[in-house]
Amino acid sequence: MDLNELLDLLEIESSDEFGYFEHFAALIECDEEIPYDLFYKILADVDSDTLIDLTDSYFEDILQGMPEDAIEIYTLLSTIKQALVGLAKNATNQEEHIAYVDELFKFRTWYIFDSAVHLKRLSDNVKRNDTVFEALSLYRLEKLNEDHYRYDFSDCLDYEIDEYAISIDATLDEEYEEIIEEDEDLYEEGLIDKEFPVIDGDFGEEEEEAY
Repeated sequence: MDLNELLDLLEIESSDEFGYFEHFAALIECDEEIPYDLFYKILADVDSDTLIDLTDSYFEDILQGMPEDAIEIYTLLSTIKQALVGLAKNATNQEEHIAYVDELFKFRTWYIFDSAVHLKRLSDNVKRNDTVFEALSLYRLEKLNEDHYRYDFSDCLDYEIDEYAISIDATLDEEYEEIIEEDEDLYEEGLIDKEFPVIDGDFGEEEEEAY
């Protein structure tokens, strides 16, 4: 892929036009390999405030479309979001901008290509493996009366986040505590049994044998 092909994909004529949710989503979700130098070139001149807004909006969209019992992957994605937002807040010089792009490029590689979610179609028990992006896309289709699946995200949780990324902004600690409190609220509200939580990959003895 060259720069012109990437611009065509994003439906813009130059990197100066990059700045909308649709551009960000298309950049992240492209199923073709994007060389790092092109990925950086597209984002190089995007200001910090725009990066914050795009990152926050994109991850909120992801988090609103997840299986209710996928607490661990939800927490991981929330942590990745907060790390990226923290980096974006500090992307006011080239070094910090590069740090943000590096972390976003790593996330895209994992999200679109390298992650492996184990799925089982409930209608016939057919099993398959998809990326996190593909699995969450399938889950959204379930609401349109498409096939229903059981999702096991257990092999997607080994994602390393640079400590610098999650500690770069003092506000991240407060925001992360809010995420944990929200997860705790799920228990308090009875959505999840605290003694016997149902987490992806923990299906119970009978279901585990069937799987």
